[in-house]
Amino acid sequence: MEKDDKLIDIKPNKQDIREILEWLKSYGDGFYNNKNVIEKAFGDGECIVLKKGKKNIGLVIWTDKDKKQVEIDIFVIHPDYRRQGLGRFYYNEISNYFRIKGFKTVKLFCEPKKSKLFWEKMGFIKLPDCGRTENELTYYTILVDIASKEKVNMIDKVELWNLEPDFIEGEKPKWTWYVKNKDGILEKPIIHPCKCDWYLRWSRNNKVIKDGKVKYFTNKNNELYSYPFMYIDELKE
Repeated sequence: MEKDDKLIDIKPNKQDIREILEWLKSYGDGFYNNKNVIEKAFGDGECIVLKKGKKNIGLVIWTDKDKKQVEIDIFVIHPDYRRQGLGRFYYNEISNYFRIKGFKTVKLFCEPKKSKLFWEKMGFIKLPDCGRTENELTYYTILVDIASKEKVNMIDKVELWNLEPDFIEGEKPKWTWYVKNKDGILEKPIIHPCKCDWYLRWSRNNKVIKDGKVKYFTNKNNELYSYPFMYIDELKE
């Protein structure tokens, strides 16, 4: 993962974390208040350090939510190394690492508030209302290629309403995806934030194959929904 004299370390040691805590405390960004969180993440193997030469200049603390979604809890770079393009390099490296581990989405809270501009440049968008109270600075991104929303003939269609089934009469779907389905496996998945009670419909050549609330759409322990995202990578009759 090297690039010039920069690299990310997915297995930092205690001395690396100690050095980072020292400068977090000295520069007063507020992240030092999360010392216990940082030390726990180190013990759980959920921290990634950015190095420049032999110096530890960045820290990411992340949480595996459900094997599909990763949440970034802390993303910080040493103040002396900011505004040098290191943030973009750092995020690109860790997002590649998350993809390799099989994660499909990333969610985070923009703290401090001014970091929102950085995350928007990284492709993050504001998380819509998905049925729970989320701070307005909660953002997300999708790590993998997803199904197309461009209309294609003779292909499976999946439609999602931002309404419960009892209220969809006369209403058009809010989102529509056109998917290639081979033996029940989608060529590209559908991933989208939603409420678990919204209405979902799968059809082929205008014939409805399956429909209902997102949370009841499959018979396998609601495996296609994990708050706040719907994940569909297979559709079987």
